[in-house]
Amino acid sequence: MQLLLWFFVFAGIANFSGGLVSVISWFFVRKKYGKARQEKNKKASIIIPFKGKNVDNIEYFLKQDYNDYEVIVVVDSMEEANEIKSKFGVKVEITEKLPKCSGKISAMLTGIKKSNGNIYIFADADIKPHEKWLSYLVGGIEKNSIATSYRWYFENKLLSVWNASVASILFYNAFNFAWGGSMAIAKKDFENLGIAKIWRESLVDDLTLTMKAKKSGYKINFVPQAISEAEEEENMIKWMNKEMAWIRYYFPSLWGLALFITLAMRAGVVAGFVIFFFHPVIGFMLFSPIIFDIFRGWQEYATFTQLMEYDRHRFFPWYVHAFLRPLIPFILAYNLISSAFIREIEWGGKKYKIARNKIDGSA
Repeated sequence: MQLLLWFFVFAGIANFSGGLVSVISWFFVRKKYGKARQEKNKKASIIIPFKGKNVDNIEYFLKQDYNDYEVIVVVDSMEEANEIKSKFGVKVEITEKLPKCSGKISAMLTGIKKSNGNIYIFADADIKPHEKWLSYLVGGIEKNSIATSYRWYFENKLLSVWNASVASILFYNAFNFAWGGSMAIAKKDFENLGIAKIWRESLVDDLTLTMKAKKSGYKINFVPQAISEAEEEENMIKWMNKEMAWIRYYFPSLWGLALFITLAMRAGVVAGFVIFFFHPVIGFMLFSPIIFDIFRGWQEYATFTQLMEYDRHRFFPWYVHAFLRPLIPFILAYNLISSAFIREIEWGGKKYKIARNKIDGSA
């Protein structure tokens, strides 16, 4: 019994310390990311793989406050191409299907072949970028670096807070990654890293790019000012599980660490509420992450509303974010566990059987 009590003491110290470090580190985050550079003159090519999305979103890409850029929409059919050309007058290309990669990557590589820019910007068709999005994203490119932003959901409260918790990881260089829905890389870096060759045999674009870039000593520069509104997912939980599955198959060590820490801390929280009635100090330390999560939720809210290019009235009140935030680690734990059993992912109307470094697409 005494040994078990000491175990809870050390677990409580770990939980309390983890929550405290998380909160304290955020003050440095806000200071580091307070200012962002804008670039409006480098020749840029925005490449948008398009399939079954809202065609009206293309309008957002055409209204960028930028001096020299082109928009290339890549579709699967001539019917889609004609619709987009007639409505927007942009460059539209038909995807050149490649046998060993996903349809999205085939579209991205097709767009690259038809592009004229010195900067490649890859964007999802379901984001609605604000007018400064492109200038901030290109401005985030430094020597040996890739710039990325993220999405934001304004309608669904729980999805918005979950998404913000994932976006907050991008502030930390050791754990961040390029997000394929909004990322920019110089053409010369894309070629020097040999990304096209890697993509030709890959299912996922952003995580493979991240792996190669970090192994080659490149940095991933997160640009929160370029975060864009995105259309919401129809099946929220299924989509969350899929997001974790990508990490499991491409970053298994990171996935395992996240699973261990998340489960350990949440188990400690549950135990803390019980132990509190017998040993208040130990119990409090065990469930203290709940309290820190509330404060962390307020910190995330204050930071994103300050840095993002959207009016504050678009966001939920701060207390919604703060008091939903403690639920997110429990949801993430479920997502991580569920992703361990995913062997097939549906993406863009096609199903893929996935395994480490291997994909098998079936209609």
